[in-house]
Amino acid sequence: MAMNLRLDPADDRLLTERARQESRSKQEIVRQAVHDYLNDEVRRLEDLEDDLALARFRLREQLGPIAYVPQAEARARLGL
Repeated sequence: MAMNLRLDPADDRLLTERARQESRSKQEIVRQAVHDYLNDEVRRLEDLEDDLALARFRLREQLGPIAYVPQAEARARLGL
């Protein structure tokens, strides 16, 4: 996808300098930066999913084993 990137003069100077230091084009540097940002976002979401899975596991451990009983028995145990 073709895009135009409008940077303020200070950022453009920094990008130009970085490109010169790395002997790469400004486009290559921006493309890599976008790629890294998107991959970091995916990694962040995966970390959050891992945290959620761990929290669910710990909650299940705290709640103890699950026993499936007939409805009548469950209602009796609950005093209903």
